[in-house]
Amino acid sequence: MVNAHDTRADADAANPAANNPDTDPLPPSPTPLPSLLKEWKWWLPLAVLALALALVFRDPFAGDWDALDYTVLALRGEPSSMLFGRMLFIYTNHFLFRFVHAVFGLPPENAYLLFKYFVIAQSPLAVVAVWTLARDLARSNRTATVAALLLVLSPFYVIYSGQAMTEIPSILLLAVALTMHLRGLRQRKAWMVLLGATLLGAGVNLREGVALYGLWLVCAPLACGWRFRARELLLTAAACVVFFVFALGPFAYWYFFDINGYQSAWWGWVESSRMESALHPVSLANFRILAFWFFVASPLVVVLPFAFFLEWRKRGWSPLLLLAVVGMFADLALISHYSTVINGRYLLTGLPALVPLMADFLMRVGRRVGERISGRRRATAESDGVGNEVRAFALAASVVVATGLWIGYKSYQAAWGTIQSHGLTQGYRARLEELPDDAIVMAGAQTVAVSFWRGVGAGNWGWIGTGGGWPGDKLVEVIENHLRDGRRVFLDADPHVWSPKGWQLEETRAVAALEQHFRFRRVSQTIYEIRPPDDPSARDSPDLQKLLPENRKS
Repeated sequence: MVNAHDTRADADAANPAANNPDTDPLPPSPTPLPSLLKEWKWWLPLAVLALALALVFRDPFAGDWDALDYTVLALRGEPSSMLFGRMLFIYTNHFLFRFVHAVFGLPPENAYLLFKYFVIAQSPLAVVAVWTLARDLARSNRTATVAALLLVLSPFYVIYSGQAMTEIPSILLLAVALTMHLRGLRQRKAWMVLLGATLLGAGVNLREGVALYGLWLVCAPLACGWRFRARELLLTAAACVVFFVFALGPFAYWYFFDINGYQSAWWGWVESSRMESALHPVSLANFRILAFWFFVASPLVVVLPFAFFLEWRKRGWSPLLLLAVVGMFADLALISHYSTVINGRYLLTGLPALVPLMADFLMRVGRRVGERISGRRRATAESDGVGNEVRAFALAASVVVATGLWIGYKSYQAAWGTIQSHGLTQGYRARLEELPDDAIVMAGAQTVAVSFWRGVGAGNWGWIGTGGGWPGDKLVEVIENHLRDGRRVFLDADPHVWSPKGWQLEETRAVAALEQHFRFRRVSQTIYEIRPPDDPSARDSPDLQKLLPENRKS
């Protein structure tokens, strides 16, 4: 694919030294690139591919448990208690639902569809934004296209493009913010620098991991040729201040004014997080898991050590190299939180910053291979140079597509069980409707379904939770207290909702031991009401021993 506006070819024509792909330093103040609309032939196929993958592999329900939580909070118009509240994501969805509900009458129980498809619609936009960022960094349409392909074919990007989660909107805003800030630095425009910092700070209210990109605001001016002059120091400091104001301002407002008891909810999350951290301790061994998630996110991360070395040797601290270092720092810093160990989607935090450097390296390798295939160690004419660029692009894109399809197929196979469980969450409402409206429900992995359907107004059920909400060795006491207060307690004995492995196994064994303390009355195919041990009318056996791993058939 040849394009007359390929910007690296334009730079090569103006600078003979640039014909050597190993010695073509980027100019400190590059000339403006062609507009995005003029380059539509490069990014539009990528946008269409991203949208198609998001639709084909969209989640059968809202997505991971976070998505259910976000949906309920968006309906209420309340921030999450997690860290800084995800306020931009929640309130955007809140006002979107209010508009659609008022105009089209969308019921609250279907709000998750609106939020999910809103994320799907942002998926191609995020790809275009990353393509633009990569083009600004590498000054090449072909390199930008390879970089965007690396993102589009990341299994995590595909899976979370079809969920009502924060990953895709976060990547979109992050790429726009970085592009704006980079252009402001290169063009010496203060308003663009400050706008980029503002957007980057706002991105923290989508995903808190974006805060780690604050390092870019401090270091990028030097990589773009700025010096320690008074105006430049002042503008850099102002950008950092703006970043912190927009990153922490919404959270500070809710916390210090304690709106709707937010302080109590936030400290409850802190305690729950502490308990879950104890279940998933972070150690040096976790880096092995992190490396695995890196590979799943994009198998070609294996080229990063070589890419870092080559870029440093040829161009020094270029913006391309610096952003990749910041992206790597962001991903490595996340190892301090237990969630990264059990969920690789957090590696999407740094991926938009890493793919431009990875793509640039693949194009370099492609040029070398192309020269050897053509029988020339150096391109000696303009037509040969263009032809070699095409060969390099074809080779790099082919490698990305081949590895992406391979790891994507394997990843989707591994994720299929989780995706099926989301479908079970969607249909769990039918089981709940067989219970009293104020029942206390023990549903294991489907506790999220109980809280979700209550949150959207389908019922008033309570629950004995799992994970951070699990009462531990006080389980029997908690159930007895509910019964003493006249509340009816129900247990779902479906083996699909009680895990026979991992940290959930402790909960499963505690549930299996309940037969020693209570009697049971069958309500439906899998649900039993828990009754006091002296209730003669409760004569059914839930056979809870079948939940234990040693008694499972498979």
